[in-house]
Amino acid sequence: MEADYIVIGAGSAGSAVAARLLAQGFSVALVEAGKRERLGITRLPAALNYTIGNERYDWKYTTEPDPTRGGIVEGWPRGRVPGGSSAINGMIFIRGAAEDFDQWEALGNKGWGWDSVLPYFRRMETADQDKDNSFRGGMGPQRVSALRYRHPTAEAFIESAVSLGIALNPDLNGKSHEGVAWNQGSTRNGFRHSSWEAYIRPQLRNPRLRFVDGAQVERVMLDGRRATGVALKRDGQSISVTAKAGVVLSAGAINTPHLLMLSGIGPAEHLKGHGITPTLDAPDVGRNLLEHPGLYVHAELNVPTVNLYASPLRRVFAVADWLLTRKGPLSVPTAQVLAFFKSSADQVSSDLQFHLFPFGSFIRDGKREIPDRNLVTILVNASYPKSKGWLELKSRDPFTPIAIHPRLLDHQDDFETVLRGLNWVRKIASAAPFGSMVQELIGVPPGNAGRAADEKFIRTATRPFYHPVGTCRMGIDERAVVSPDLKIRGTQNLWVADASIFPRHIAGNTNATSIMIGDRAADLIHSNGEL
Repeated sequence: MEADYIVIGAGSAGSAVAARLLAQGFSVALVEAGKRERLGITRLPAALNYTIGNERYDWKYTTEPDPTRGGIVEGWPRGRVPGGSSAINGMIFIRGAAEDFDQWEALGNKGWGWDSVLPYFRRMETADQDKDNSFRGGMGPQRVSALRYRHPTAEAFIESAVSLGIALNPDLNGKSHEGVAWNQGSTRNGFRHSSWEAYIRPQLRNPRLRFVDGAQVERVMLDGRRATGVALKRDGQSISVTAKAGVVLSAGAINTPHLLMLSGIGPAEHLKGHGITPTLDAPDVGRNLLEHPGLYVHAELNVPTVNLYASPLRRVFAVADWLLTRKGPLSVPTAQVLAFFKSSADQVSSDLQFHLFPFGSFIRDGKREIPDRNLVTILVNASYPKSKGWLELKSRDPFTPIAIHPRLLDHQDDFETVLRGLNWVRKIASAAPFGSMVQELIGVPPGNAGRAADEKFIRTATRPFYHPVGTCRMGIDERAVVSPDLKIRGTQNLWVADASIFPRHIAGNTNATSIMIGDRAADLIHSNGEL
């Protein structure tokens, strides 16, 4: 098998870069470890309750103990299906703040400032609202839709946020990123619209595309430091795919550094310790793991929530509503409301993010349960984490998962930000009209319990928001893994295009920015390829 370019990973970024390379006239082999769906289960928005934790769709990573949170070991879901994590995530479409990308450029990454990336955000989407203005797109493959179902508790949550001084924002993906607003989702006509559905499904009949699913890449093949192809395994058979122009790694913040290490690109002594001959000593491969730390707080209300549909009869009504109208609670993303705001007046940027889920669920014996109680979930997370984790090999065997060391609360500033977030949860749960509905914040210490009780709670309750980034950091310094043109420093014809390149975290969920990176990568690769 041969192609001009090989793209590893058909997820958020990989699907975009593959489609854009095809549009430029190149042949592309798009290699995906997950198998293509036949029934289209992931297209149902509510199916994430089934796909997350299901090895058919999810890599089901398990972390190493995190000493910053009492030694907790937890699952980190990552999509293992065409669409990657965009096929199993909460479908929340939000871009980082303009200042986030200007910060990227200020770190030396020329061409990654807001004015440079905004045209790609616009090019990649077709938005329901304001698609003809200077901030939104109306001709891109990725559909972004307003909610087709709004729960009354979410309206009350917005009103309470505004009463606390959080400005109402008509479009968080518009001119301003700050404030509270109704969520927008990666959905189309009540269906999930993953990056693969947006970019690749329409190209499946393109004779220049070879889509190879169910194929796990074992390593990138190198001639010296020049990428020439990949070695993969599919249905028990070893296959080599040759790249005439180059290889693009879009396997995500966990799998991309893993593949680089297996290919001899990474911390030299670490690779030698696992019997891998280093081709390029790149000490920061797998380092700089950034993740949004935060709290998932269940609130019990005195009015019905979406948990009402947990009963078998109500579930039938919800399914019927979706089948007949493509509306109702099964048609929308997880979050109804998003907010970005400053936790205190002395903060320079919006350091906290709220999500509101109009339901509450628990994990019992590895399975998600939605109890028959009037629950909602208030999520609050730190936007700009300073704590850094890392990844390291457990084995040279490509089928042995890499070790994930989260260290979510390693930096005291992150702990203090989450603490301020806890106080904001209490504030919004007490502010009318939403506060008049709240009977109890489950498991949260009372507001007068004191700092010691809050500290204990945060150390045990803080969780990741499943936005891992930074493990192949972009930059111009000697330790940066990729340069601003996305090429791996010290190599030829080898690029990275996914969330692993983030030099700094953004305020917000990472799916939209990952797609933007893939969309833009094709232009950068085309201008630097050696075909």
